[in-house]
Amino acid sequence: MDSDSTRRAFLGAGVAGAALITQIQPLDAAVLTPGEHASLALAMELIIPAGDGMPSARDAGGLEYLDALARRDPRAASDIAGALAVLEAFGTRSAGRSFAALDTAGRVATLKAMEAEAAPQFATLRDYVYESYYTQPRVWKLIGYELYPTDHSGPLMAPFDEALVQQVQARPKLWRED
Repeated sequence: MDSDSTRRAFLGAGVAGAALITQIQPLDAAVLTPGEHASLALAMELIIPAGDGMPSARDAGGLEYLDALARRDPRAASDIAGALAVLEAFGTRSAGRSFAALDTAGRVATLKAMEAEAAPQFATLRDYVYESYYTQPRVWKLIGYELYPTDHSGPLMAPFDEALVQQVQARPKLWRED
């Protein structure tokens, strides 16, 4: 994702994508090569691993999400493929093998090297993995997030509890009144 992207555009695309992901018909031609697909799946497992009752990015449906995104958005496909090319280059440079051929420790070291030496490409890969994870309704349920459309009111806020600020109100003023 580039610096022209906004949080609103990201969230809008994510919500729309998550709502429509089940309606996207698979295309005949794959956008990512089998090698890129394998590397992406392995990287996703390391960027957001399973733990504490939460699925990994791959297990949550992130790989399918990114496949669908790459098929319908050439810019996203280019971003993902570019980041994966850099990831492969780091794997080849450090161990002489593709990222997928490395053991887990080698993959972690490769991702760390990429983060340190090719931060923009690492950030692109990381951000797409985050998007693929946090736009999944399954993950929303696990983190307690509920989507409330903007065309009607959502949940009501709890009434404000004055007791929460009593300690601050009891402190002396930290400013001068001139």
